[in-house]
Amino acid sequence: MEIIKLPPMSNFGVNSYIITAENMNGVLIDAPYGGESIIKTIMEKGIELKKILLTHGHCDHIATAARIAAETGAKIYIHKFDEEKLHNDRTNLTHFFSLPPIDPVTNAVTVSDGDVITQDELEFEVLHTPGHTSGSVCYLLDGNMFSGDTLFNGSMGRTDMIDGSESAMNDTLKMLYEFDRNTNYTLYPGHGQTSTMVEERQFNPYLRYAAGLRTR
Repeated sequence: MEIIKLPPMSNFGVNSYIITAENMNGVLIDAPYGGESIIKTIMEKGIELKKILLTHGHCDHIATAARIAAETGAKIYIHKFDEEKLHNDRTNLTHFFSLPPIDPVTNAVTVSDGDVITQDELEFEVLHTPGHTSGSVCYLLDGNMFSGDTLFNGSMGRTDMIDGSESAMNDTLKMLYEFDRNTNYTLYPGHGQTSTMVEERQFNPYLRYAAGLRTR
């Protein structure tokens, strides 16, 4: 298994990741604006892209999902609560940011909490983490957590957009603070730098506040 962290893309600075199985079949986490560089990387490295896992339905994370899927044949996965954002310019925020409509996706595979998405030897567990959106998820893979816009290095995703919820985010962060304390997950967020859950439990003020602890 290899995790390829691509350079942040677009003015939104979105992180996306390609995870390859031993046979070079690949899984993409999020499909931001600038997806042509994702396709270029896939071709240069000889990766056969099989799946696109979306952490949530905001335009900066789904903008090129339809195009990449069309060019590679990859299936698109998203939580059932965010599925309609794949073809709704209001809730996916393109209208909010005065951006052109993105190519809609109408055939995504919807997932729920606890589902396992398998690609060869790779097994991605879906962890539902509402707050930033109602259908935000983290994907767990062998001690790695792809957290989208739920949890960042030292911060969290905003909750003041359409479909966001401060109370749901607080519950999610409280859950993440206690989640699987026996595993020090490497945190791969949707924006910003990589971290670990041990570091976030110690230093992330939002995570600590949700857990009822004093911030440092």
